[in-house]
Amino acid sequence: MTVGHGFRNSSLLSSLLLAFTGIFVSMPRPASALERVRVALSVRNVVFLPFYYASDTKIFERYGLDAELIQMRSDLQLAGLISGEIDFTPAVGPATLGVANAMPVKALAILYRAPLFSLVSPPSVLNLKDLEGRRVAVSRIGSDSHRFGALMLESGGADPKKITFIQTGSTTVSLTALQQGSVNAAVLSPPFTGLMAEKGFKILARSRSLIESPWLGLVASRQKLEKQPEQTRNMLRVMRDVIATIRRDKPGIVAYIEKNFKVTTANAMESYEDINGVMLDGMTMRENQIQKYLDGAYARGEILRPLSASEMFDFSLLRNLK
Repeated sequence: MTVGHGFRNSSLLSSLLLAFTGIFVSMPRPASALERVRVALSVRNVVFLPFYYASDTKIFERYGLDAELIQMRSDLQLAGLISGEIDFTPAVGPATLGVANAMPVKALAILYRAPLFSLVSPPSVLNLKDLEGRRVAVSRIGSDSHRFGALMLESGGADPKKITFIQTGSTTVSLTALQQGSVNAAVLSPPFTGLMAEKGFKILARSRSLIESPWLGLVASRQKLEKQPEQTRNMLRVMRDVIATIRRDKPGIVAYIEKNFKVTTANAMESYEDINGVMLDGMTMRENQIQKYLDGAYARGEILRPLSASEMFDFSLLRNLK
């Protein structure tokens, strides 16, 4: 009887252990086990929807990451990557300048195939050429808003050299400057473009219809790639999943934009269509497209030396992603 009693106790203990093991396996990973990653974004803006949505819906946690989204000027982000204070940034444009200046960073993925800037003005401005001799607000001289703003002006027959670009520091300040009439036009991005259109302002040009170039993506330091390749793969998995969700769940994403960026349903819908129209499911572009972008940057004097696509981009982790 003693043997039988011991056997029964042993069986009971084993069953309890199995049950508890099953509970722990099925429980979410505790926050302490998540890897902390710091992602630098230049402004809180719906343009960075994939990062905010992944954070708020815990897609980062699905891959063992505790993401801190930090607002930081784009020209400071590369220094943060190299120092290790920042882990990732989506700023492909500034990274191009950095790589041309021998900074040890690489772009690993492309989220958007075109920039989402617009030139917005009061109705009194007739066309882009009408802005010559006037003031146009951009977030920073040399920033993407400045560079693509100049391209939009050129496409409309205006000479950017005849325009005074006013550096405001951020898109939100550019918006205010335009509303107050201290500038004649501003380079804006969603949802600000839609906000101003609702107020009766004119959209003179949209960059996504003029140029195709890698815009937002995922950039990291070479040291990060060498020392933490799995963390980098997990970041790429997050981006892959969030892009698929944005494609699949239009009503849910529109509702998210409306609530989290405090805009109207119509504005949220327009912002969704803007982003959905430039997102890249595979997070890559053809090499000849990338090279055309890099050659154009050199021809315009934005970078001081020619760059090859392989110097700027490394899609090896993305191509082998499981």
